[in-house]
Amino acid sequence: MTIIHANKYYFLKGGAERYMLELSNWLERQGHKVVPFAMAHPDNLSTPYAKYFVSQIKTNESEISPLSKGGLRGVAERLHTFGRMMYSLEARRNLATLITHTRPDLCHIHSIYTQISPSILHTLKDQHVPVVMTVHDHHLISPQYNVWAQGCGEDYRDVGLLAGTLARYHKGSLSGSFAQTLAFKFHRALKIYERGVEMFICPSRYMKRQLIRGGFSESKIVVIPYGIDVARFEPRYDHDGYFLFVGRLSEEKGIETIVRVARLLPDLRFKIVGRGPRMEYLHRLADGLTNVDFMGFHDGDELRDLYRGARAVLLPSRVHENFPLTILEAMAFGKPVIASNVGGVPETIEDRVSGLLVSPADLHGWAEAVMRVAYDDEMQSRMSHEARLAVERGFGLEEHYRRVMEVYQNITQK
Repeated sequence: MTIIHANKYYFLKGGAERYMLELSNWLERQGHKVVPFAMAHPDNLSTPYAKYFVSQIKTNESEISPLSKGGLRGVAERLHTFGRMMYSLEARRNLATLITHTRPDLCHIHSIYTQISPSILHTLKDQHVPVVMTVHDHHLISPQYNVWAQGCGEDYRDVGLLAGTLARYHKGSLSGSFAQTLAFKFHRALKIYERGVEMFICPSRYMKRQLIRGGFSESKIVVIPYGIDVARFEPRYDHDGYFLFVGRLSEEKGIETIVRVARLLPDLRFKIVGRGPRMEYLHRLADGLTNVDFMGFHDGDELRDLYRGARAVLLPSRVHENFPLTILEAMAFGKPVIASNVGGVPETIEDRVSGLLVSPADLHGWAEAVMRVAYDDEMQSRMSHEARLAVERGFGLEEHYRRVMEVYQNITQK
């Protein structure tokens, strides 16, 4: 089988890219041919199909040269980005050429918003290539990629164009919020995803419910939880005493909660692994605390050792998470997870069995949960073992891939 995998980036940038690359590698090991389609980018992996990728666009103010701000070049760059978001003829042409040269059996799309645009769905339909989509975030039903949990932020799923623009919800930008809202409403009016995708794969039942609420047909949605290769994770059921966070240091991840809990519990240690736009703010918030260590970015063996030494892993998200892979990694290492009771998280963590679930806005609830794990060694040990058993029993990677292949076979046989 020849399968196009379409995603805005073709390098390890985030969870969607990681999933896409790992699934592509597995498919190739099974003898299938995987053809990537993405945006040109200097960090992309090497591939002979790069010549078909769409040209790079700039989406952040930091990417625009200061000399061009306010000038004709800056205006042209913004118009180029806006046009790509709405509907890309370049993406349609390039994909049509790629299809002619590779003759795919199907296309699996991931995150194609902004950098590629859903215009490619029209090309795929014209060329009679069936499409499956993994729903990694909320952007099919909201102009935002995330939906805030109750008490943590505004819900913009049904926001109007003017209100959405004035809210500056996208990177604090008036023009960016206008563009995101308009593009979202334009694509919803076209029903471009509803008509162009044969099957939506949701990693959680939560996301399935959100799609149905947003008007998508239940008959075109299948729930396939992410999986993990537990054989790659050697569990450690003892610990070195600290609580661990791993992820992007951004507002929606709720790392402020960890810092505030650390101030309430000065005798406990906390390690925060990652980089992101809130780094400077978080350092200021933690000023004077000796029990919080900002570790920066780590991966490979260093990150493995940090996981294995943790007493528990913290996930204080302030948005409705779809299915955080961090949870599976922590549990595979034999670590209980204290997490916000949001989105699809309760489908992974069984409260008081493999971890603890807390309201994201309840600071004292978070402090109490951390203390329970810190001072009840029997409970911590029991949850550590239960966490590992949960991933072994319910989140095997081979089972996940088997079910994805079933979807491929079903849509290609129609």
